[in-house]
Amino acid sequence: MERFYQLLEAIGYTHPIHPPFTHIPVGLVIGAFLLGVISLLFRLQMAGRAARYCMIIAFISIFPTVLFGYMDWQHFYAGGWLSPIKTKLVLAGILLILAIISLVAGRGNERTSSGVAGMYTLCLVIVLGLGFFGGQLVYSGKVPVGPAELRTGEKLFRADCSGCHPYGGNIVDPKAELRGSDELKDLQTFIRWIRDPRLDNGAKGPMPPFPSARVSDPQAKELLGYIIKVMGPAKPAPACDVAIPTIAVRTEPASVAKGKQLFEASCMYCHNVLGTETLVGPGLKGILKRKTLPVGDWPAIPENIFRQLRCPYGEMPSFKEKLTDDQVFDLIAFLNTQ
Repeated sequence: MERFYQLLEAIGYTHPIHPPFTHIPVGLVIGAFLLGVISLLFRLQMAGRAARYCMIIAFISIFPTVLFGYMDWQHFYAGGWLSPIKTKLVLAGILLILAIISLVAGRGNERTSSGVAGMYTLCLVIVLGLGFFGGQLVYSGKVPVGPAELRTGEKLFRADCSGCHPYGGNIVDPKAELRGSDELKDLQTFIRWIRDPRLDNGAKGPMPPFPSARVSDPQAKELLGYIIKVMGPAKPAPACDVAIPTIAVRTEPASVAKGKQLFEASCMYCHNVLGTETLVGPGLKGILKRKTLPVGDWPAIPENIFRQLRCPYGEMPSFKEKLTDDQVFDLIAFLNTQ
């Protein structure tokens, strides 16, 4: 499939191929609706036959249109489950069913019946919906223009990122903007993120991975340079004037029990310790068995849990005045058992 798009690009065509094909079923459904209404109102057999022929060709044209839509989805959106795409898939299925019903119901009738005209009307509503959600994908994916030296990164962003991150936002989760994201802080973090994108709780999210065959490391560098220059760098980590001690994790049952009590008193309303799903904050199950903490991309070590409680990254409140160092050590002991 990628070779097909490379061939198109070689002859100067870099746009999606699905949109031009959508005009075929859309135009034919509109024609079937108008001719069907004319046949119903004026009892014209010729208009009824023409409406039926329009719907037959529209039904046939749905299949290549859906095929090219699938190809564009894989190529330009890397198979990402965006809301407009999900909606378009459902609407395309409904359109296919309605087209079949209208053809079966109108078989053998020269004039369009009121029932068949109703089917044509529903088909018209569906294609209008398809056009609306298709427009969301096209017009929400505009890309800010960067300087000439970043044109390669801009091209990569347009092809692989703009569908989900128009202007550095996030249409899947508006709260998780690309602008200022922690994953932009350095090239190594950025590459690790696009190769294996994860939510704050460590679970896989809606963003598809981009292997090196799709975006090479040099291309990732160009892409990151464009994003940072045009949309802004990662948010700086909070300054911390608290000394971070070297921590040997306590294993005594008494410490673990105290840590559990502290968690239930101070943490459980925002964090789930039995899973990784997000409540207010990320789930903490297996927190010290992960590579990094859910926020800040810090290594998952006891010292960084201590730091997060003293100088928190993100929206978490500080526990600097609420928990003593000894209590934090007990809390870490409890988290280490989960």
